[in-house]
Amino acid sequence: MKKYTVTLMVFVLSLMMSGVSMANGVNQEAKQATMKVEKVYYMKGSGYYVAHTTKDQDGRFWVLQVTDIATTKEDKSFTNVLRKQYQGKQVIVTYVEPIDVDEEVEIWSVKVK
Repeated sequence: MKKYTVTLMVFVLSLMMSGVSMANGVNQEAKQATMKVEKVYYMKGSGYYVAHTTKDQDGRFWVLQVTDIATTKEDKSFTNVLRKQYQGKQVIVTYVEPIDVDEEVEIWSVKVK
């Protein structure tokens, strides 16, 4: 019985170690996109203020959350302040594309120039 248990433990550990080495073999490369903020607006459904960038050559764009706190209704004067602050500015988005199709893009950082 002891021999069987030890053999089983060695087998399970070898499977775990091979799984770790396979997971480490996947290399996610960070990418950067530089675009201009086209518009800033209040997104009613979420309650957040967002910045919408121009499209790149492939037709992709970013919708970036500008505020950390959601509100139940839009404050027009705050929207205007955010527009003056962000609209027309360049943003550099550092991100990693998903390995699986079902995953979302992981944004590492956003810098405003």
